[in-house]
Amino acid sequence: MTITLDEHIRVWNHSSVKVMDIRLAVLETGESVKRYQLPAHSFLYVLDGHAQVRLDQSQYYMSRFHVLHGGRGAFIDIFAEDRLEYYLILYKAVMMLPASHPLLKHHGVDSSFRYQYAFVPGHPASLLLKLDDMYENWTTPDTLHQFQARTLFYQFVHTLLLQMKQQGIEPVAPDLLSQVLHYMQEHYMEPITLKTLAELFDCSVSYLTKMFKSRLNDSPIRLLAKVRAQKAAMMLARRGTPLQEIAELVGYPDAHTLSRSFKKVYGITPAQYRAAVSPTGNLIPDMPKLRTRSALVVNEPQCYSFNDYDSHLHLSGGLSMVKTNRSSSIATAALLLCFTLILSACAGGSTAPNNLASGTAGESNVSQQKSAATSETSTPATRTYTDSRGTITIPAHPQRIVDLTGSAIGNLLVLGVKPVASTHDAMRNPYHQGMLEGIINLEEGSNAEAILSLEPDLIITYDYLVDNQYEALSQIAPVVSLKYGGATPQELLLEFGKLTGKEKEAQTWVDHWNAKIANVKPQIQAVVGNHTVSILQPYAKGIYAWGNKGARGGEILYRDLGLKAPALIQKDLIDGEGTGASLSLEKLPEYAGDYIFTSNWGWDDGNPDVVYESNIWKALPAVKNKQVYFINTEGSFYNDPISLEAQLQFIEDSLLKKSQ
Repeated sequence: MTITLDEHIRVWNHSSVKVMDIRLAVLETGESVKRYQLPAHSFLYVLDGHAQVRLDQSQYYMSRFHVLHGGRGAFIDIFAEDRLEYYLILYKAVMMLPASHPLLKHHGVDSSFRYQYAFVPGHPASLLLKLDDMYENWTTPDTLHQFQARTLFYQFVHTLLLQMKQQGIEPVAPDLLSQVLHYMQEHYMEPITLKTLAELFDCSVSYLTKMFKSRLNDSPIRLLAKVRAQKAAMMLARRGTPLQEIAELVGYPDAHTLSRSFKKVYGITPAQYRAAVSPTGNLIPDMPKLRTRSALVVNEPQCYSFNDYDSHLHLSGGLSMVKTNRSSSIATAALLLCFTLILSACAGGSTAPNNLASGTAGESNVSQQKSAATSETSTPATRTYTDSRGTITIPAHPQRIVDLTGSAIGNLLVLGVKPVASTHDAMRNPYHQGMLEGIINLEEGSNAEAILSLEPDLIITYDYLVDNQYEALSQIAPVVSLKYGGATPQELLLEFGKLTGKEKEAQTWVDHWNAKIANVKPQIQAVVGNHTVSILQPYAKGIYAWGNKGARGGEILYRDLGLKAPALIQKDLIDGEGTGASLSLEKLPEYAGDYIFTSNWGWDDGNPDVVYESNIWKALPAVKNKQVYFINTEGSFYNDPISLEAQLQFIEDSLLKKSQ
């Protein structure tokens, strides 16, 4: 159920609020927070720097003075594009109304506080002063000062809501399905019922069941059973682990209950599965991956656990966000051990060096077992390659590539190299239609067992892969970790040429591209002249503006064709480190160019007509002069060579008024 800002304010007015923690945190350039589950309702306020922030399924590009609100149980990822300094405020809220009150009939105990919103306040100084004062009082041992911090929190919220009202910002409901799925992955070993899930996520049992049925065509409890069966399957590879112990570890009271549930999922008993991964057996197919929508990045399966939402936050010194450079947990070590045992089982107990574990390209021991016709393996030449993590050994001419980049698959396709598998996001590019036949869809790309079964000789990913995932994949094949956003599209293609032994083909494409730009650039500059060009995309909470680093044709318009951007876009997104910026509708005239390339964001349920049908949009000179061009929504997220060629053709057709 959606609520308006006025309803949200009424809920605040009838609630008792307890501040749980106030933190001042810093992330250095390149540092990140991965898959952190908010243990309480939270405000994040950026003091300085730029960061890519993902809250559940919503992506934000946050900079100075940006404020973000997320509810208890939401998952947050933060990647600092440069040094990021921010406040994090955690609070608990309870509505203080009788059960019969009309407001409670429409909203649960704290459902309103789970709503999300993000914006740049029109008057950030008033909020910042309150935050500084709150933090100073909160970190003082004197309990009277801490009480003062709590009173200042109400003033902060009042000022924030007032500015939201003035700017027309509305709260947005979180993606409940995504939160429930993540909770199952994190707490599968605990007793979970439909009732406990409904209570935890503040909805009715019937609503929860209908949501799962309509969106996943399955029930919550059946999906929980699949999660538990998957975890049990990984543990079964450990020869010495008793079935009763596995049952207890995955949330079942006894081995009999586990066996019955496991067979419903996989079609065989745990004992039969254990035999299937023996030296004479084969791995059975994994269950379908539970997938939530993502925007060109791998959804990390890891999330940091919390035992209860509100306990010991302040007593332990406050909430500490975990960075990706910390050591792996015991669970991660167990997972890696599981993969090692699976590899050992597939190797038939051989004491010879394992090609998969060492990273040496060659025919895997799994393939040796499957093919008894030959007793010799072929080991192609190898060479070294330096990626974002250091120097690694890779095949000179890889034959079975698994692409986990999510958006760079076109660099392989244009070189005539077809990977054996890729992710869902790579498979949805409309510009690649007809080129993807035979490529296996790995969905999120986080299922290491599925990747293992493909026997790859090279895995390509971006550097947002966390350490435990990287280590697990490195047990399967050499992993090339490319720096995300660290190169222009042309430079990235040349790197793919090096990886695949197709350097000449890559250079040929770059030369051809430069020639095309040299031909069309004078024509387009003659038309556009000194006028400005913007790339804008409406989404559920505002508008994104893009520079020369985030696809959508930005590399072509600003970098290759040298067209002029509005001053704000030039400063923050072209000269600065930012990729995209979330902006409010009211400020649209400040960053709307004389020419506008636009489309719906497409990754959320926002209605683009909130922008396109607004008086502010219709009053823009570009709209009045019919100099607005609608780019392909799904294809806008990519900047591989094939996508660039399609985007350049659209830009050329649009600005030169060619027939389309």
